[in-house]
Amino acid sequence: MLELPGPEAAVEGEAVDEDQRLAPPRRTEEETASVVLHEARTRHGTRARGPRARDPRGPPAAARLRDRKRDSEGGLMAQTTGGAPYGQGVARILRAVPPVSEPAIDPSELAGRAGLDDRDVPGVEAAMGVLGVLGVLDLETGPGGEPLFRAATSIAHGCILSLAEHLDQGLDVLLNWGRAEAGADTSAGGEAVLSGPRFLFAVENRRFAERGASAPPLASAEIVQAVIKEEARGGESRYLVQYDARSRQYQLIGGHRRPDDLTIGHTMVRELEEELTDFSFDHDGDTLTELQRFERLMVSRTSGVLTRYRIVVFHLRTRRPRLLLGPADRWISERELNTGRADDGRRILFSAPTELAGGLAGLEPSLPAAGAGSHGWGFLRRHPWEAMGLVLGLLGLAVSVLQLR
Repeated sequence: MLELPGPEAAVEGEAVDEDQRLAPPRRTEEETASVVLHEARTRHGTRARGPRARDPRGPPAAARLRDRKRDSEGGLMAQTTGGAPYGQGVARILRAVPPVSEPAIDPSELAGRAGLDDRDVPGVEAAMGVLGVLGVLDLETGPGGEPLFRAATSIAHGCILSLAEHLDQGLDVLLNWGRAEAGADTSAGGEAVLSGPRFLFAVENRRFAERGASAPPLASAEIVQAVIKEEARGGESRYLVQYDARSRQYQLIGGHRRPDDLTIGHTMVRELEEELTDFSFDHDGDTLTELQRFERLMVSRTSGVLTRYRIVVFHLRTRRPRLLLGPADRWISERELNTGRADDGRRILFSAPTELAGGLAGLEPSLPAAGAGSHGWGFLRRHPWEAMGLVLGLLGLAVSVLQLR
């Protein structure tokens, strides 16, 4: 009978337990990678993808050799330093995207190049989806219908690598998300180019331009506006507008409906009282007439997203002899209102009521005829000390002239 050597014969001077004696011989890492790769090809089927199947930078199966280290050290992403761990994991994926000079690869192979495995393929696909929206990827389809990725251009590849650096270092690409400056008209220079609200405003405008009325809005709002008209000297019609610093444009007096506004009429009354100087709505002397309801799809210059506005336009008539104007208020001509641009170059947000017979010209003035000069009295009430100084200056000039005689 053939006798097996005892434990003492395995390694001289060392004890060997039963599991070690019966275990198969250990493979080298290269042998293990070859076996795992063979098993993967057998399980999934070999795809005829030309030279991409022989990419020496690491097939997905080779990443399985890191599983033990990955599990023992808290995950592959936890081994990096700098920015957030999840961000650094995505950075590795971005750096693995081939440049335009190399063949496109599928998500599984991309995961392998990033040092990940097949469990990370959904994360790779998610990252590629974001890059695809940015337009920096060249998307192809493999023989089996699988998506293939590479950078669209050399500049696009530089953008991808820059994003990876931002992720590694924990840097923000876009800034100032808390500031309502989406529709800023000022020229963008320096960090202004990276303003989050301006970026959002630009991409939403492009989406709206591409899709038109079929573009789904991301927000909705109910808006009220008041047409306040006066007949100035010479018979010219003028309309009251107010400059909105947030949206950087003139608008009719009005605003958004709030949840606690019982009706849209209550919204209009509240906005008049909030925006006009020393104005309290008098139900005996003030009248609001609804002119028109309509919808308008546009990109908000405040929030930056495409918004569906439901607008209700009212006409205010009052027995007051005058309205006091605040520093942001001004009267503009019908010509300025219809062209959408004030004489000072600023934009005017206005949609002319299409259902109004005779248009704006057919509207009666909001103020009595005596109110045509009300803007002068409004100046005196708002700036009494300046007015007094002007009067004293004129008196002093008159006294000086009399003394010269």
